[in-house]
Amino acid sequence: MERVYYIDHVSNDDINALSLKLNSMQEVSHIKINKDSISFNCARPDNIQNYLDESKMDYVLQEMVNRKKREYVSNQVKVEKIFMFTNLESEKDAHEIQNILSKYSVYENVQLDFQNKLLTLTTSAKALPRISRIVENVNPEIQVEQWKKPFKSQDLFNEKYVQKYARIALLCVGIALGLVTFGDTSFLTYVGWMIALLICNEKVLVEAKRDLQLKNYLSENNIFLLACFMGWIYGAFIEALVVSIMYQAGKQLIMQVTQWSMEKIDDLVAHQNLGRRLRKGKEEMIPLGNFDIGDVIVINEGETIPLGGKIIKGNAKLDVYAIDGSDVCIKSKIGNEVYSGTVVTEGYLHVKTTALYEDSAMSKVLDIAMNAPMSSSHTEKIIFKVSDVYSKALIIVGLVCCVVLPLINLTDNLKYMYLGIIMLTVSGSFAYVQGASFTLLAGIAKAFSKKIAIKENSGLDDLNTCTTIIYDRFDGIETTEEEMDLFEKIKGLHKSLIIFNDGPVDLENDEYTIYNNYSVEQKLKVMDRTLVAGPVAYIGDCDKDIALLQKASVAISRGGVHNEKVQRNSDIMLTDSNFDTIIDLLKIARKQKSINIGNTFIGIVISLLVVLLAVISFISWWVACLIYILESILVLLNSQNIVRM
Repeated sequence: MERVYYIDHVSNDDINALSLKLNSMQEVSHIKINKDSISFNCARPDNIQNYLDESKMDYVLQEMVNRKKREYVSNQVKVEKIFMFTNLESEKDAHEIQNILSKYSVYENVQLDFQNKLLTLTTSAKALPRISRIVENVNPEIQVEQWKKPFKSQDLFNEKYVQKYARIALLCVGIALGLVTFGDTSFLTYVGWMIALLICNEKVLVEAKRDLQLKNYLSENNIFLLACFMGWIYGAFIEALVVSIMYQAGKQLIMQVTQWSMEKIDDLVAHQNLGRRLRKGKEEMIPLGNFDIGDVIVINEGETIPLGGKIIKGNAKLDVYAIDGSDVCIKSKIGNEVYSGTVVTEGYLHVKTTALYEDSAMSKVLDIAMNAPMSSSHTEKIIFKVSDVYSKALIIVGLVCCVVLPLINLTDNLKYMYLGIIMLTVSGSFAYVQGASFTLLAGIAKAFSKKIAIKENSGLDDLNTCTTIIYDRFDGIETTEEEMDLFEKIKGLHKSLIIFNDGPVDLENDEYTIYNNYSVEQKLKVMDRTLVAGPVAYIGDCDKDIALLQKASVAISRGGVHNEKVQRNSDIMLTDSNFDTIIDLLKIARKQKSINIGNTFIGIVISLLVVLLAVISFISWWVACLIYILESILVLLNSQNIVRM
């Protein structure tokens, strides 16, 4: 059964490598990448723990149990391991090493014999990389190695290379045997090509075995291996080998495109994590997490104050919209306190920080945007269902062509076997499903780059379903031309618009439904009536609108990033006073939906076209595999259109 796991405090250098590794593991799903952590669902956490132990990444795998994080403890078989030290001259160092290792729950019965320079412990994980790092931190002069049995004569060869060369030799033998007997097909012909196929698809076989252990019988790896097996039975030996090579090379290419896609998404929010620090008269751009209390941060015109503090220099006009939803700019004064999220609209400021980044409001907003719950969005669920039904249909028809029809009449129906092989190959394409996940991440990141925090994965999807938008104007503020333009743009997006006007001048109810100077109770009654006709998105400001935010289908708050009540009751938070931000939000939601629909259409139409061409014998198996790879790349690239909008 899948459970939720976390890896926290991941460095910027490791976050991409770790996320790509997790994406490549079939037992991992619903991966969410945050600024310094990764969360995911996993049915076999031991594989994750083994990877962390084998790599140079010294991170702790944590499991979410009853909404609390606890360190994951492997249930694999634990064995005693022995490690030897050289240059361990201090008993104090020995005690420190033992004490540190004893704090890890993955290690049991930790004992360090200083006299014999031997460490013993019980664990199910590979411990040498972590122990080496711990020892280096205690004393770089100390060396540690794991005790092994004495070398035998055959150990003179590097085991890794022996296995590698053995595989190459077997592959050559299999191909040679198949080619020699190719003109007169016999039992040896099939044996030779089977050996070649098994060697060539070794990695796919390992992943397929893991899928079967997880009871994922219709995984992409299993279906592809089934297609190769049917191709072997059919006698398309060389083509089966070529397709196997193309498939694995294609997966590597897709991984590169995936990495590029992740980097594009990261770039959208990367600039939000940097600040300009003034030190010894020079400015330097550093991660906000590296700022200490008392450092001086420089904020220029048009930039957002990322860390709270006191103004020590400069003259500026400040937009505090993100703080309290106020639409009025204030003038800065030396000595005044400013909060993270405030925008410098004119001038510049030097601020002496009084808070760390992890305590800042903008850090919380980033967490909201990049740590959305792992539930699938509405569109994702639909795509998963369509993919599941469509793939199963192709698999069933493919098996009928490969197995049932030849059994009925082998001579007349053998030709259908080749068609079935192609159908099995293209049925394993889940590119548009993967594209839906990337589009969702790209949508959240794009929104954040526009100073919009999406609190739930489904926030953009739910916004698309809203038939009515209720816009609650700022109290006591006259209507501006920019605000009237906003109303026109919302109307142009084919959304019904209701306006709650609390300004000093009543608005005429000509083009829009307007309610002037209504109380919260009256507004709630209006919302109740509107909800009967369909979902409602409410755009309000600050804590006075909490009841309306709670009742709306999609709650959108303007400002209030420092207010916990506003954060808790908002689905989407706007931290920019620009009216176009609201239009940006609606356009991002529509773009995300159109990309997902387009990717699903591309995936299904291309695979159906391949099947149609195969029916009329106008396409080969290897060409179908090539199209399968290109389709996956096309969908991933199309998913990034939301980044470029």
